[in-house]
Amino acid sequence: ARFNAAAAYSQLGETYSSLGNLEKALQYFEKFESSMNELYELQPENVGFKNGLAASCQFLGNTHSSLGNLEKALQYYEQDLELSEELYELQPENVVFKNGLAASYSKLGETYSSLGNLEKALQYFEMFTNLEKELYELQPENVGFKNGLAISYSNLGETHSSLGNLEKALEYFEEGSRLGQELYDLQPENVGFK
Repeated sequence: ARFNAAAAYSQLGETYSSLGNLEKALQYFEKFESSMNELYELQPENVGFKNGLAASCQFLGNTHSSLGNLEKALQYYEQDLELSEELYELQPENVVFKNGLAASYSKLGETYSSLGNLEKALQYFEMFTNLEKELYELQPENVGFKNGLAISYSNLGETHSSLGNLEKALEYFEEGSRLGQELYDLQPENVGFK
């Protein structure tokens, strides 16, 4: 029953977020995080509860980021990272956990970039890219992983460009562009790829 309530809070938070009501979304994501934290404390060996808690931290980070509360977002992304690293260490072959860790690196890179700490952002974007490469190599037919890798190259290109490393930026932009073209060729109707 407690897990069902947590899932409902998550779904309500996502719905309100999609509708643009971030304050209401934040309320439900806070309830989701509180519920997952209770479940995780009851059964810390349950990887599903740990993964749910990590997801709740990422939802809270995303919402705070959208609201402009970058320092608060950073706190939640760091909690998400800690949990995601633990999950990945427990099951490094688990694609879901590897993808979750990659998302954690990406969110931290984006947040540090927004805060103007480009060196720190670059570190996280490099870790994001390394995991995206691994995911893509594991499942080259997975369009989401190919897109994630393209995004990671774009992030590296933008960060290197901001740091004045234009040759390096160009390499990453070219690689991202190549993957973007492949994605568009696969799904020309996909607006995101276009």
